[in-house]
Amino acid sequence: MSLLTKKEGTETGKTQAVAKKRGKLFRRGAALVLVLALLGGAGFGVKALFFTPEERVALTGMTSYGSLSTTIEGTGVTMPADSFSVTAASSEGKITGVYVAAGETVTAGQLLYTQDDSELDDQIDEYQKQIDDLYDQIDSHNDQIENYTDQIGDLRETMAQLTLTAPFAGRVTEIQADEGDGLQKGSRLAMLVDDSRMTLTEYFSYAYEDRIYEGMAAGVSISSLMNVFSGTVTGIKKVERLTTEGTRCFAVTITLENPGALTEGMSGAAWLQSDDGEKLYPAVEGNLEYKSSKTIAAQAAGELLEIHVDEYEKVTAGQTLFTIDGSDYADQIENAEKGIENARKSISTAQERIATYTQRMAEVEEKRSDYRVTSDIDGKVIMVNVREGETPRNGMTAVSVYNLENMEITANIDELDIGNIRMGMEVSIVKSGTDGSSFTGYVSEISYEATNSNGVAYFPITITIPAEGELSAGVNVSYYISVGDTEEGVLAPLEALKSYDGGTCLYVKAEERPDSALDLGEGVVPDGFFAVPVEIGSANSRYARILSGVEENTEVFTRYRQKAPSGGDTTSQGGEEEFSFPGGDFGAGMPNFSGGGGGMPNFGSSGGGNRMPGGMSGRP
Repeated sequence: MSLLTKKEGTETGKTQAVAKKRGKLFRRGAALVLVLALLGGAGFGVKALFFTPEERVALTGMTSYGSLSTTIEGTGVTMPADSFSVTAASSEGKITGVYVAAGETVTAGQLLYTQDDSELDDQIDEYQKQIDDLYDQIDSHNDQIENYTDQIGDLRETMAQLTLTAPFAGRVTEIQADEGDGLQKGSRLAMLVDDSRMTLTEYFSYAYEDRIYEGMAAGVSISSLMNVFSGTVTGIKKVERLTTEGTRCFAVTITLENPGALTEGMSGAAWLQSDDGEKLYPAVEGNLEYKSSKTIAAQAAGELLEIHVDEYEKVTAGQTLFTIDGSDYADQIENAEKGIENARKSISTAQERIATYTQRMAEVEEKRSDYRVTSDIDGKVIMVNVREGETPRNGMTAVSVYNLENMEITANIDELDIGNIRMGMEVSIVKSGTDGSSFTGYVSEISYEATNSNGVAYFPITITIPAEGELSAGVNVSYYISVGDTEEGVLAPLEALKSYDGGTCLYVKAEERPDSALDLGEGVVPDGFFAVPVEIGSANSRYARILSGVEENTEVFTRYRQKAPSGGDTTSQGGEEEFSFPGGDFGAGMPNFSGGGGGMPNFGSSGGGNRMPGGMSGRP
């Protein structure tokens, strides 16, 4: 008897009856099938200990001819693909004008209503006041920084004067302070004199005015030493000094080298040697003075830390003479620097606040458009909740505009079917109600983040319906999405497929042993059935396409059901039938349902609707 598949020209129509979801074994895919199959085999072994073969009933199914395509269906509520709703900008300002009514058609940019925006001016004025105050604070902090900077400059300059040095080479005399003394600014410390040269200022009659000049040779007689020293005119000042005799005199300064015996205060009589050899004598004589002398005084207050020279010690220009403690000035500088740092931080904070208030002012200004509201889209006005002269309620929707050209619905697709959904896939839409208007939509959005409900994962998709105004928002519609393999062929129930070492087979019922029958061993194949190897193509959650091996309308073994024991009770609990696979079925692994397409088919139904088999009826 030949069992090879023969395709006939029967055209399969779309089944309208909704298929019930299968049991957990086939709903969860190949991995779960394999686990339950192994558990089923174990169950069969246990049962064999307590039940004889006569206590089991073999259940069967039929092969059929058709396709594996299915229809995912469900219902949804339409919403516009493009809509515009605006909430009243404020619950304080009154509505100053309403320019549309519900049911009117508007275009994008058309004015809908206006609202008093004077409160925005008040907000902006308040922000501006805050900004002005902050700028005043910044000016004050900048003044502080300037004062601190000047203070630091003065302190550093003062600290530079805490070390006193010799302004010229000379001899230190008259030291008047001790180490540890507290000094005030200007306190006298010592005298520094240059006694290497001496000066003598005497007054000559104006009669000699044209005969005396700088560089002129001079002789100085020091009576206390009874000696004469040579000098040179180094300065002439045309002052006017009158002697008791009424002689008008001018000052002439003579400089002479000090051999070591000359001291300040010695009286001296000088004469000048004129060019013609005449000696010119002064009208008023003077006393010797040091060529240079300077009082060394403290330039800053503080404790005298160290005296570096002894009295009458000769020093060179720049040599350190005294050191005054400057720790107090260092503390003052540190405090001033901290004051500058704090002032700068305050300025930075103020600037940040100014930037914040400026941004808020800009945001408030941007809100003015919310008080003069225009439509963002072309469409129909669905609702108007504002009235001229009234103050809107807080948070209320003022106007809604819907574009009814394209509507949308959301469908939840079962995790087992989401892999069959593609962007742009056509969807049949039927309007609920008496007219039953139909439309053709398409899948416009797919979410791949699942929502789990009662242990089942669903993936939301969006279906867009080009309704051209023939559908309103909030209308119930049904959707139908055809998925799966549309190629027709012989179909066998999945639970009828059995595995053996060489592949997959079906236990077919036959009066005579088919030529292709397998010998799987005693007790494996039920009585009246024969194991026939088959080639498997693609599959869905209920059926697999048989590429070769059997024909349609062939009775095949699916599973065992245990007979009811005496007393009338059944061994099934909760309305479910217990079954196990005989040796040699799925224990060796799930058969390959790749066919020409490859990969495991989806076993299950859609979320948000039912999964309908398409074209799976057998030939009459």
